[in-house]
Amino acid sequence: VNAHTHLELTDLGARPYDPAQGFVGWVKQVRKAAPQGSNALSASASSGAAMARQAGVFAVGDIASSASQAQVRHGHGLLGTTFVELFGLGVPFNQGALDALRQTDPKSVMSQAEQDGGSRVGWQPHAPYSAGRELYAEAMAHGPLSTHLAETRDEAAFIGSLAGPLMQYVRELGRWDDCFAGEYGQGLSPVQWMRPYLVTLDSADDARRCRWLVAHCNDVDDEDIELLAETNTAVAYCPIASEYFGHKNHRYRDMLAAGINVCLGTDSIVGTDPSDPQPLGLLSAMRRLYARDQTSPETLLQMATVNGAYALWLGGDEYVATLQRGAPARLAAIAIDPASKTDPLIQMLTRQDPVEAISFEPPG
Repeated sequence: VNAHTHLELTDLGARPYDPAQGFVGWVKQVRKAAPQGSNALSASASSGAAMARQAGVFAVGDIASSASQAQVRHGHGLLGTTFVELFGLGVPFNQGALDALRQTDPKSVMSQAEQDGGSRVGWQPHAPYSAGRELYAEAMAHGPLSTHLAETRDEAAFIGSLAGPLMQYVRELGRWDDCFAGEYGQGLSPVQWMRPYLVTLDSADDARRCRWLVAHCNDVDDEDIELLAETNTAVAYCPIASEYFGHKNHRYRDMLAAGINVCLGTDSIVGTDPSDPQPLGLLSAMRRLYARDQTSPETLLQMATVNGAYALWLGGDEYVATLQRGAPARLAAIAIDPASKTDPLIQMLTRQDPVEAISFEPPG
């Protein structure tokens, strides 16, 4: 389960990151080069969905520009949630996003049967520095939710003190109004800024499920981790992308120890290794964490499978519904040496063989 990806950016391919230009410079580069228009975006997303399936991915948390991309993903047999990105710090900049939230009926995009089978449309206020409190509050009433959170130190500077490159960029885009200032500059971390929205589900809901799936959390402290744990917020950690941007010492193990559901994602293909034959699969991330941190194979397997399934609400009845008798089998094969005395999971994490996706229709 690739819990955080951007399939629409697949046709950009892997690109280098220039630390001298920083995160904002990278954003400008990607925005300039990204596919333009619905047809180009759909074609790029289709390429990404096919690549993910071939890499053994069963479901995704895909960040998209429109709800219609859910059908592109679903057409390739990928379950999960298409999170529609929302931008706007306040009136009048967020009116289009508010209209989309209020007027989009998921049933007009995915049939009830598709939704029951584990394929949904959700919403992603992009990040606290690009989507203000009104968008976050409105999104709470509209289904599955995701956001980018605590991704960079620049984000912390914007949220905590209205300073740094992101503040300059928002002004450059003409998206800042001084009336927004009261929502920021209070010394809060991005995670603490989210406190009003990181609420727990009703006790009747499955305790393993979450209201929010937040991506990255590269820059968090003990208080942030405590809040994420208290509110049963899931975290999609993207190890390859995190290293690409120069982040070190991610606290995913502290999060797991605190009871947080940490799952794995790839982020966009832009931040992947150009030599990776399966950049939208998760095996490279698992292998990196095993080699770098000696994380246990069992933990990595959980992060890449069931943790992501619960973060995308594919646990329980919805997951079982996809495995009913008569449904096509979905298998991922990874070569190991059956004569070896080494644990097969360890072999999987230390060999260089890619994943081979295998699908077949059951007899009759």
